[in-house]
Amino acid sequence: MRDVPSYDVIVAGGGAAGVAAAIGAARAGARTLLAERYGFLGGAAANANVLAYCGLFQQGPVARPAVGGVAVEVLRGLAGLGVDAAPRRSRSGNWIVTFEPEALKRALDALVGGVPGLTPALHARVTAVEAGDGVLAGMTLTDHAGSHPLRAAAFVDASGEAALGALCGAAMMVDTLRDGPGNAASLPIRLGGLPRAVLPEKPALARIAARANAMLAGGRKDAVRVRADGGVFMEMAAPDEAWWTCIDLPTDGLSSASLTAAEMEGRRIAWTCLAALRGEPGCENARIIATGPQFGIRETRRFATRRPVTEADAMAGRRDPAGIARAAWPMEVHAEPGRPSFTPLGGEGFFDVPLDAIRPDGMDNLWAGGRVIGADAPAYGSVRVMGTGFATGQAAGVAAALQAGSGAAPGAGAVRRVLLEQGAIL
Repeated sequence: MRDVPSYDVIVAGGGAAGVAAAIGAARAGARTLLAERYGFLGGAAANANVLAYCGLFQQGPVARPAVGGVAVEVLRGLAGLGVDAAPRRSRSGNWIVTFEPEALKRALDALVGGVPGLTPALHARVTAVEAGDGVLAGMTLTDHAGSHPLRAAAFVDASGEAALGALCGAAMMVDTLRDGPGNAASLPIRLGGLPRAVLPEKPALARIAARANAMLAGGRKDAVRVRADGGVFMEMAAPDEAWWTCIDLPTDGLSSASLTAAEMEGRRIAWTCLAALRGEPGCENARIIATGPQFGIRETRRFATRRPVTEADAMAGRRDPAGIARAAWPMEVHAEPGRPSFTPLGGEGFFDVPLDAIRPDGMDNLWAGGRVIGADAPAYGSVRVMGTGFATGQAAGVAAALQAGSGAAPGAGAVRRVLLEQGAIL
């Protein structure tokens, strides 16, 4: 019987939270494996055309950083590739950072590849776990060559869908297979052939949306899938490219049947939107560059944690001495397709995410990062975004590394000390 490879920490998921978790763990002294099912890192930023980081800065007239650490290094890497990674204020008044997905892939390759003790494993899907009595002992990664068992002292679930936790049978606060679709999913479109001088403003966007919905409807009201106001339309770094988010569809985000329906219907609607856009003067040469490779999922599963963050925390801008991350994005809830709502945060414009919000209930050596952390529905609208995911992911990685080193789950004070050493903002 061959030996099973062993690590101090294994991180499942290579999006913003997973990358930050793996780097945080490795720099805290842990031999770390970062497993990602695609052939590139970046998560939704690279696989779902979500071409803007939200939550890195607080709302307001001046861009005040809310997230440091690994996130700053990612922005620095983008800038080194010639991408303007400076914050820009969107029409909503929130500060975002836009980027090119191919540049992001390369920046993350370089960043992860330069961290001693960190091993990336792309094209690797979590397919099984070895767990019992609240302890995760091992997991299996599967690629086209076969299935490969691995062991670790501590784990981070940054998969977006709580893949590790679901296989362990961990308690979930939300599971769309059980509870039905939550926040509507979106299909962002990357467009070319659009000089900046002809990019549509709000009145034109509403007109384009009405045209697209009329084309889709064919007399059926249930066929209207394009946001009535035209959604979000932004220019990208390239002079003739734009990013358009106007298509929202319900999906559980987990099952093949539901995802297949959303993917195929989304692409059908995207081409209808393109036809409607080409009806605007100057937009006749618009073309679709990309719609994927997967649908943009906001919500599938998240853990029941020891202390989930709540709407009351967000409304009060609550500070917490056990805080391991700042959540600065407003509570953005997509309860119905095409009707997002934004609720500003209270206090200083952010609230603290406590350590216990990233500790799945009943699991002793499993930590959560990104959109799988514990949160009620309104607060989830704030913490699920990628900017905040960098912060909660890095905290989860540090906590896992400390646990691997000592054999016991660390307290907030210990995690905070290492995070501050790594440049986090607390």
